[in-house]
Amino acid sequence: MRIVVCDDHLLLLEALGLALGARGHEVVALAGTPEEAVSAVAMHRPDVCLLDVNFPGGTSVSAIHEIREISPETKVVMLSAEADHSIVGRAIAEGASGYVGKEKPIVEIVEMLDRAVRGQLAVEPSLLQRALRPQKSTDDPLWALQFLTDREWQVMRCIMDGQTTEEMATSLGVQRSTARTHVQNLLTKLGVHSRLQAAALMSAHGSHESWPAHLR
Repeated sequence: MRIVVCDDHLLLLEALGLALGARGHEVVALAGTPEEAVSAVAMHRPDVCLLDVNFPGGTSVSAIHEIREISPETKVVMLSAEADHSIVGRAIAEGASGYVGKEKPIVEIVEMLDRAVRGQLAVEPSLLQRALRPQKSTDDPLWALQFLTDREWQVMRCIMDGQTTEEMATSLGVQRSTARTHVQNLLTKLGVHSRLQAAALMSAHGSHESWPAHLR
C-alpha cells in the first residue's frame, strides 16, 4: 500500500511511518496537520490516508471530504486514542472507510488499512452500530439507511430482487468479490447478519418513500 500518515505527535508519526515501511508498505508522506495531509494526498494520490482525529485546533473530520474530493481513490482511515462514538459516526458519514484505535498493535492497524483499501468498511461492527445509532430507544428501525452510499442502495435493490452474487455482479458491472464486499458493508451498516434479514427489514418497515428517488 502507498500511505500518507497524519498525526500531530511527531514521535508517534515517525514510529508509525517506520513500522509501516518495515512491513513492506510505501509511506509516501508524513503530515503533522490535516492541511498537510490534504496537500500530501493531492501530490501523491496514495491508496490510503491514516488520519489522526484530534488536533490542537479541533478534529480532522472536515478534512475527510477534502481528501475524498481531490483523490476519490484514496481511502481514509481515522486513528484515535479514544472511541468517541459521535466522532466515529461523523467520520463515516463524511466518507471515512475505517476507524482504528491508537492502542491497537501495528499488525491490526495494517489489517484495517488493508480492509479499507480492498473496499471494506474497516470498523468493528459493534462500534459502528453504537456510533451511528440515535440515542432514543424508540428509533425508526430503518435509521441506518441514511448512511448508505448509492452503490449500497443498488445492492439493496439487488437483494430485494432475490439476485445471487453472480447476478448482482452482472447487474452492477463489478467482480463477484466486489459484489460480496458491497453486500458485507451493507449488512454491517444495517446491523444484520444475512441478506434475508436485510430483505425482511426492508419488507417489514420500508416503503416506497424509503428508497432514493432514482431507485423507486
